[in-house]
Amino acid sequence: ESEICLIVETTGSSGAKKSVALTAAALLASTRASLDFLEARPGQTWALLLPIHHIAGINVLIRSLDLGTTPVDLRNATEFPVTDFSAVVPTQIYRALNGDEKLLAHLKAAKFVLVGGARIQEDLLAQAIDAGISIVRTYGMSETSGGCVYNGEILEGVQVEVRGGSIFIRGSILALGLELNNGWYETK
Repeated sequence: ESEICLIVETTGSSGAKKSVALTAAALLASTRASLDFLEARPGQTWALLLPIHHIAGINVLIRSLDLGTTPVDLRNATEFPVTDFSAVVPTQIYRALNGDEKLLAHLKAAKFVLVGGARIQEDLLAQAIDAGISIVRTYGMSETSGGCVYNGEILEGVQVEVRGGSIFIRGSILALGLELNNGWYETK
């Protein structure tokens, strides 16, 4: 499980394209911490609304496998069946609240909707909550196998520290080949 399982291309917040090498152990640690936070149970379903070449889309696939289900692929859908969980970016929340009624109904029906990829603005968050969407704000990146902080709560097996304006992360969710200082990864 310490060998590279997956390589993800990312530009992250720096805008510079790079490859991130993830192990099966890191991906599974991320998956299980996420599912534990969400209190997900075997048989529950995930909607796939994000590209599978990004960590968020990949995570939907892995979480589904861990729950023993197949993700419901809605990337090019015109109809949106009910699923237990969904993962989206703020732009999709905006679309749902501004005319895409089928997407809105789908998101409202989900037990939880993870929102990441960018910070969701407070007014958009308030509108989504008022509309009945159970939002979970996520923070993470490809280097941390996706989200590692949900609604401000650090996920199981992860440590986060803020030092001098920088965020440092440690845990089994980290990618291989990162420049670490005593096991800590400084996000950039």
